[in-house]
Amino acid sequence: MLTRSIDPSGPTIEEKILLGAKRLCIFFAGGAITLSALDLMNIRSVESASQFFNDNSISVSAIPDLISTVSLPQSSASVIVQIPRDRVAAVTRPSAVTRPSAVSPPSAAAVKRKVSPVAELASLSHEDAVELAMVSPPVFSRSSPAFLERAPASAPEAKVTLASIGGDMSSMSPIEARPQPLSLPMAQPIPLHLVPLPREAPGVPPPSPAQRLNLEGKEYARAEKCLANAIYFEARSEPIRGQMAVAQVVLNRVFSPFYPDDVCAVIYQNAHRRLSCQFTFACDGKSKAINERGAWARAHRIARETLNGNIYLPEVAKSTHYHASYVSPYWTREMRKMVRHGIHTFYRPIAWGNGADAPVWGSSAMASSKKN
Repeated sequence: MLTRSIDPSGPTIEEKILLGAKRLCIFFAGGAITLSALDLMNIRSVESASQFFNDNSISVSAIPDLISTVSLPQSSASVIVQIPRDRVAAVTRPSAVTRPSAVSPPSAAAVKRKVSPVAELASLSHEDAVELAMVSPPVFSRSSPAFLERAPASAPEAKVTLASIGGDMSSMSPIEARPQPLSLPMAQPIPLHLVPLPREAPGVPPPSPAQRLNLEGKEYARAEKCLANAIYFEARSEPIRGQMAVAQVVLNRVFSPFYPDDVCAVIYQNAHRRLSCQFTFACDGKSKAINERGAWARAHRIARETLNGNIYLPEVAKSTHYHASYVSPYWTREMRKMVRHGIHTFYRPIAWGNGADAPVWGSSAMASSKKN
């Protein structure tokens, strides 16, 4: 009979289980800390091991097809397996991804260049959405093909009637018994107001704002900078078309007899009166530091394209006022609402009319004025 001594002073079963669980937790915690340290040091141990096995492993099912000769030498207990090299596909390991090193100091050529980074960003036409925003939104008219496709038919569809032959066909001659062609009713004529008219020949676009104001050289640069300031500080976080609308409002005021005929004078009118000027950024007392280079370059480009007559929003038209959505000024009761872009709503005073005598610029503006 087997006997076993029991030490009453030893640990119990629960204590042994708890001790083993503690050791297991300490083991896994140490492994997790090790993997985290390797990950922080950019040493992907698990991913590297998995990639190594995936790149160098051979399917077990493909081994019989790869083995061409198996020999069992009688003098030893070893087995010789011959696998042709041409039947084993070479595995190409991906090259190590090189990470960019620390930022190198600028070269002497970059230091000596005279072109500013802001000017370079402003000259890039594919880095932002200005080109896309310059495309006018589609306007459906009764003469456009898109309207004709969506418009319901003005007259009910005519039914197709078939010609029938009466009487006994057995008494008819072969010529008389021959089937006659279908008789279809004549199609209903299209109303004249739905007939699309041919597009008019393109004409000469009107003068640009810069040409109307005779802006050249330093005067042009000054006007462009003032207009870029208004776009940046008033609407740099707005959509592209909202920034274009702000620039168009400034130029509409320049051409209005109720405001100065200078871009900078319009923007900074009454700037000495705190919170009582025409554009809030000019008299709110806040810092005018340029901290967003991309938005500043985009504002410069919009200002330049607007002065050159390449940007004109027909929906904004002759608007001269706007306000943000979080305020409700009293003067909106005397205004005609034109359009809203982002948080800004644009208006034109009702007493000033539709501004038919005010100048327009750009091909899209000319086309819109012809429709009106």
